Amino acid sequence: MAIHFVADLNFNGDSALHAIPYGFPDNTEMARRICEVWRARVAADDIVWILGNVGNPVHLGGLPGVKHLVRASGDPLPWNCLATGRYASVCDVRRLDTAHGTITLINDPTKAPEGDTRVLHGHTRHPWQRKGHTCVAIHEIGWGPVSLDMLMLGAGEARLSRAA
Repeated sequence: MAIHFVADLNFNGDSALHAIPYGFPDNTEMARRICEVWRARVAADDIVWILGNVGNPVHLGGLPGVKHLVRASGDPLPWNCLATGRYASVCDVRRLDTAHGTITLINDPTKAPEGDTRVLHGHTRHPWQRKGHTCVAIHEIGWGPVSLDMLMLGAGEARLSRAA
């Protein structure tokens, strides 16, 4: 069993708003790529922490892994998310104890609590860099969830290949 992280899936149906800047003709093609990479990286018993901005969660039902949502401001309220049956848990921020130490999971890095934990977060529209903070937005990590082990090896500090 592995732990994976991802953010900013933006599964938004036929809107191309999130797809075109990354070279996809539309959101359908972007969603297809995300699902393809997800299936290649995540096993059925793996845990996947989604750090907000899911969009329409219908795609999640067919993807492997036990999914937990750390909400972004635009995601539905927790009870609505849980009612879909697609998430094992829903929260706004989470401190996760791992073999690599404690990690704070949050969508918006500007709202991360000060402290000595590593922070994993989603994309922000403003330039954001802070030591110990790693963006796990889908376009930063090769279009699929990235494992904790890969992040700890340093792959999360630089862009992973989009072809991964």
